[in-house]
Amino acid sequence: MDILSRAKEFLFVNKGWRQIVIKNTFWTGLAEFVVRLLKLVLILLVVRYFGPTEYGKFAFAFSFAAMFGIIFDSGLVMVATREFAVDRANEQFLQDIMLMRFGLGLVGMAAIATGMVWVTDDPMVRSMMLVLGASLFLGELLSLVFAILRARQRMEYECLIRVAHAVILLALAGIVIWTAPSVQGVSLAYLGAVIMTLALVLVAVRERISQLRFQLRLDLWKRLMRVGFPLALAGGMGAVYMNIDSVMLGYWGQITETGWYNAAAKLNGIVLVPMSLLALVTFPAFTATSRDVDDSFRRRWDTWTTSMIGLGAFFACVILASADGIVELAFGEEYRPAGLALQILVITAVLIYIYMPAYQALIMFDQQTRLFQCLAAGALINVLLNIFLIPKFSLYGAAWATVVTHVIILLQVFWLAGKYTPIQPVSRSLLSAIIMAMVAGIVSYEAMVLSGTSVWLMIPLGSAIFLATFALLTKGWDTAIGKRLPSVIREA
Repeated sequence: MDILSRAKEFLFVNKGWRQIVIKNTFWTGLAEFVVRLLKLVLILLVVRYFGPTEYGKFAFAFSFAAMFGIIFDSGLVMVATREFAVDRANEQFLQDIMLMRFGLGLVGMAAIATGMVWVTDDPMVRSMMLVLGASLFLGELLSLVFAILRARQRMEYECLIRVAHAVILLALAGIVIWTAPSVQGVSLAYLGAVIMTLALVLVAVRERISQLRFQLRLDLWKRLMRVGFPLALAGGMGAVYMNIDSVMLGYWGQITETGWYNAAAKLNGIVLVPMSLLALVTFPAFTATSRDVDDSFRRRWDTWTTSMIGLGAFFACVILASADGIVELAFGEEYRPAGLALQILVITAVLIYIYMPAYQALIMFDQQTRLFQCLAAGALINVLLNIFLIPKFSLYGAAWATVVTHVIILLQVFWLAGKYTPIQPVSRSLLSAIIMAMVAGIVSYEAMVLSGTSVWLMIPLGSAIFLATFALLTKGWDTAIGKRLPSVIREA
């Protein structure tokens, strides 16, 4: 068997547990990379073409609709994945879950229609809220297919569907911008893309769909909702603190500021992409070995934590030194006020990089309920801070509210992980990584500032200096006192 045949078999045929994990990680990572790249191109097109005010209207509408994702989802995808993975015969529940989804979709759309009356009187923004809400609802129906594919360990097909959806979305939005440019048209492109993708999937599985026999089984509905709703609440809290700032900016009539703020948030989201991709790889690996938390586990966990802190510090120093140039290069001069917001928001990226390993530990050791409580507290604090800060400081107040929210989440996650998991997140290893990252970041920042104002020079120079400094510090630290560091594993 030649190399090509072996690679094809490895990537498309399920053989053993380890091979399946690697295969699924590959396809999931590929899907994440391609989809995020295509959506980045789409956002750049929309933001640059329509300007901050029109884009602000779109961002306001999208953020408002996204807050109702808790109703559209209700944790059913996670529950379906688990049920289908435990026993393939449970796929008979698919028709019940689909019926529940349709019912919840009607509730969600009714909630959007009711709520939009209170947050805006702009008919165009209201129409976009409904259209984008419908696209999110249909997207959740599409995710039921992902539940089956994940349960069957067929992530290659999920990758294909997700990439196809992203390509269709970019194509439709490009046609709108080229022929009849409007943000309303872009919102319709979002709806059209998910309809077309869903239609393609339904055609592919039409025989399976034709076998479904829809019936009302309330006892099963109660059982599924009892398991799924807590998961949905946790996700819903995240949706609140990620979108409420844009909704409040729009509610107070700061539409242009909403455009600036969301442009900065999109760039800050790019900073988090490496973390998301790495988490897809490390989380299954750590989960698989979490029953035996020994010295080997500790060393891998220390390496993971140090890497996350280093990456966060690297992106922070790059953004802090060149935010204005990056914003102008990406979006144009109209978005220059977003530069300061980006510099503030990148602090949140650093905080997320720092607490992500502990966040993963809570999920790994089955502490989702406590994690939900943590996120709920963060969402409440975020709302209160936005009410106080946005009227006084506009988009910069929203940015600082986000920073404080993530500080609160970090403190809670560290405390919960230290108390309820075998991981002790606050350790000399963590503190030494932070110190090394700060030193490397300061050196890199000063070099970028002294190099001038061209991002084409600043970013490569700063990157090289940061990576070299951090690597040297890490090696020197390990050589000097690495063996003396206490374990992050709390003794029972």
